[in-house]
Amino acid sequence: MNQEPKDRGSIKWTSLMLPEHIEMLRNLWKEDERVEQGHMEEQQAAGIDFLLQHAMKGQLPVCIEMDGGVHEVVPLRFHRRSGELECRDIHGGRLLRLSRHEVTDVSM
Repeated sequence: MNQEPKDRGSIKWTSLMLPEHIEMLRNLWKEDERVEQGHMEEQQAAGIDFLLQHAMKGQLPVCIEMDGGVHEVVPLRFHRRSGELECRDIHGGRLLRLSRHEVTDVSM
């Protein structure tokens, strides 16, 4: 009968490595798994800015799509220093501060 181990050919290197090396490898693997956000085209960013400016002037409701979901809001003003858009939620009436950098699309 064959008495060879079932995982022949795969050496358990982690038992021979220092804990610091194992931690460095795990961090390296996490960085490889990380996905970079795509950059928005300049024309699309200009279109979003135009719609937001138009909605702010006319106090019009818009749908703002973000990485975290969709918000139906009325944009009130843009804070240049913080890069946040202050809005009033249509449904609840509460004030929201949305990061302009997380906005992916705007529709009226």
